[in-house]
Amino acid sequence: MLYESIPGRRRLFRNGDNYDPGREGAKTIPASEDIPPKYAVLLDWYRDWNQGSVEDRIKNDPLLALRGSGKGLWADEHADDYVRRLREGWE
Repeated sequence: MLYESIPGRRRLFRNGDNYDPGREGAKTIPASEDIPPKYAVLLDWYRDWNQGSVEDRIKNDPLLALRGSGKGLWADEHADDYVRRLREGWE
């Protein structure tokens, strides 16, 4: 039910996350009858949060939409040369 996005950081599992193939078909959310009724709203929220395809989430993510937007900045210059040029005169 939890997914480790980076070491030491966990969040709720979401469709499209990587997982161990041995867990194929395993439970990702508790059954509504296994939790107190007052938490049923959280299951509804999770289902809404988790719906939709991974492609849609990527397409609608404003940070991921920036991918590749600056690729022309260093097209004619190696990155090391660019940084070296920026640092000229620093002292």
